[in-house]
Amino acid sequence: MSWIITGREAGPADPYIGNVSLLLHGDGTNGSTTIVDSSPSPKTVTAVGDAQISTAQSKFGGASLAFDGNGDYLSTPATSFQFLHKLTDSWTAESWVYLSSSSVNTIFDTGGSSATTIGTLLYLNSSLSLIAIVRQGTGTATTSSPNNIVTLNSWHHIALSYDQSAFRLFVDGTLVGSTTFNTQTSNDSTQSTLKVGAHEYGSFLDGFMNGYIDDFRITKGIARYTANFTPPTAPFPDF
Repeated sequence: MSWIITGREAGPADPYIGNVSLLLHGDGTNGSTTIVDSSPSPKTVTAVGDAQISTAQSKFGGASLAFDGNGDYLSTPATSFQFLHKLTDSWTAESWVYLSSSSVNTIFDTGGSSATTIGTLLYLNSSLSLIAIVRQGTGTATTSSPNNIVTLNSWHHIALSYDQSAFRLFVDGTLVGSTTFNTQTSNDSTQSTLKVGAHEYGSFLDGFMNGYIDDFRITKGIARYTANFTPPTAPFPDF
């Protein structure tokens, strides 16, 4: 019997692969709108607008998820991501990001159709500051990095982690912001969808990503990063 070792299997295993709720490598044929979730429990991911796989840029694998800043995003039902709003659950959301412009670029958002609904939002503003907002009905926790934390037209590892104590922002392995959220003021009943590349606020969408995302991963129950770390040097493993 012979074995074929793929590039992803050749690297180290992920000890927390069983906790991975979403894993989007962005691999595939140029122009494809078939977005595969490689997590242990694959979700249906819908490409909206011109969101697609592109071989124009990639951090790993020769392709990535491309967004043109004009109505593009990926959508998946938020019912699998309610832990992102509960103070009793640890988690980590991370990806490699390549910005093509300094407009407001949303990495992901789990907000609903109400302006005061619960939701977790991670984005870069026009000053290239990374910002995380966690909304709990009448309560809001916000943390942000200094301006110009990233540069345009280059890849950066972005991470937001929560360990039931603090929310922490990381850029390229460096802690750039943190905050706490001590009061749970709402439940998860108003969740809509998890969107990669767009922000849902009230009855409209904005903050569309203009650039590329590679290896987007959400891990439930584990705060992978609580202090400075070395960014991944290989794609996230599937095993």
